[in-house]
Amino acid sequence: MKKELEGDCVFDASVLVDLIFSTKRGLYLRKKLVNESVNGYASEIALVELKYVLCRKTGWKKAKEVTDNLIDSGYIIVKDLTPILDLIARYKCERKISLGDCSTIALSKYLSTPALFSKREEDLIRELTEKLFDIELLFLEDFTR
Repeated sequence: MKKELEGDCVFDASVLVDLIFSTKRGLYLRKKLVNESVNGYASEIALVELKYVLCRKTGWKKAKEVTDNLIDSGYIIVKDLTPILDLIARYKCERKISLGDCSTIALSKYLSTPALFSKREEDLIRELTEKLFDIELLFLEDFTR
């Protein structure tokens, strides 16, 4: 039986992109957010990443509007990274992953909740095989197969 996604999660930018572009994974997550079985958190860096991905596809004005609407919807709680800047830097120092992934993982550790990524990315999997992370990593693709 397939496990269901529920509870608090820190969303990586890839998850936000899925949500905005209404991919199969994004539609699954939207349903979970609407029925309040999932509570989403995101780092400021994840929102910056979402905004630049949208900007490249739709232009700056639309990217800002869509991102602001997502924040205003209340479905995503944006967390200030100031308390965890050192933790983000430490992950970046010790791991060969993007700064965005480091911010997602650090926020996840800070909030004691799983980090949710859209799918298994090569750099994350490589790092997982070398040394486990000290938080739970979830992948949206596992819930939508």
